[in-house]
Amino acid sequence: MVLNLRPKCANLSCAESFDWLAGGKLFRFPRKQHELPPAVKNNSESGSHSIGHFWLSERCSNVFTLRDEHGRGFVILPLGPELPAAKDNLHWPLL
Repeated sequence: MVLNLRPKCANLSCAESFDWLAGGKLFRFPRKQHELPPAVKNNSESGSHSIGHFWLSERCSNVFTLRDEHGRGFVILPLGPELPAAKDNLHWPLL
């Protein structure tokens, strides 16, 4: 049985598959001790799995970034400030 393990964009709403030539932004974060597989925890020589890799597609990396927030883990955040909700009483003037 062959599984397709090709990584995709960290934005769950994006189905873009990772491709070096397609652009985007690669993030590297140190994993917490509790997130490491048991084989890595027990093997002090191996540090290769102590880094987590995440990728945002070209389109998503223009709008979002990733951050490791204490108590929440890795979160996807907008690059710019969120716009306030539009007021219902605003209308375009009639010409």
